[in-house]
Amino acid sequence: MRSLGTTRTEPTWRRGRWEDGGRGPRRLAFLCQLRPGSRRVRPSPWPRRDTNTEAPAGALAATRFDYSGVGNSEGNLEECTVGKWRKDILSVIDGIAVGPQILVGSSLGGWLMLHAAIARPEKVMALVGVATAADALVTQFNQLPVEVQKEAEIKGTWNLPSKYHPDGFYRVQYSFIKEAEHHCLLHSPIPVSCPMRLLHGMKDDIVPWYTSMQVADQVLSTDVDVILRKDSGHRMKEKADLQLLTYTIDDLIDKLSIVVP
Repeated sequence: MRSLGTTRTEPTWRRGRWEDGGRGPRRLAFLCQLRPGSRRVRPSPWPRRDTNTEAPAGALAATRFDYSGVGNSEGNLEECTVGKWRKDILSVIDGIAVGPQILVGSSLGGWLMLHAAIARPEKVMALVGVATAADALVTQFNQLPVEVQKEAEIKGTWNLPSKYHPDGFYRVQYSFIKEAEHHCLLHSPIPVSCPMRLLHGMKDDIVPWYTSMQVADQVLSTDVDVILRKDSGHRMKEKADLQLLTYTIDDLIDKLSIVVP
């Protein structure tokens, strides 16, 4: 997520752990990128949630974080759900991010950023999706033969093939799929009205590029661009891909011309 501003200078990364309260509580690992000029950003080291880092007025601050059970954040991945991750992103928006935000979500993060924009329209000013995986796991599961779906129900797990896992597949809990069904968005108009830019590689073998087209068709916003890269894959990690992402974010910042108050 990015707070909007005007000055672009060399960033300083602040590392911390965030306790969002509630049941548990969960401790989320995050990095706050502070560019001199932004009014303030809250990189509260766990467990405090009242420490602010002040900076001169007028530039950019960015926050990256790991969802529960992923990366440096606490939690068991097999116990996580889309609903829990939705709470994670809302916790970061409410407790760490300050001011208007541009949300940048890749893959599953693109699905979750849509939920965040629905839940916090007053704070989310724009969205940038990279291989946005809206409803993707549920859609892929529902396309399996009925006997395979039944086998997953009986076993309680589904082995999702993936070249990104050393075992060649991710073990997905059947309960995860059933819970995720409650968070699907593509079956009806998506109440998101802010500007949106959707980047997708046409050689994506994880999330079909036309998923971004479906998202663009379903959102209420009319300020939506879908940018397809013919030779890019799911992660869009090549230099040209990253340059495109940077230019896209910078263009939105300039377009919105919002300075954090």
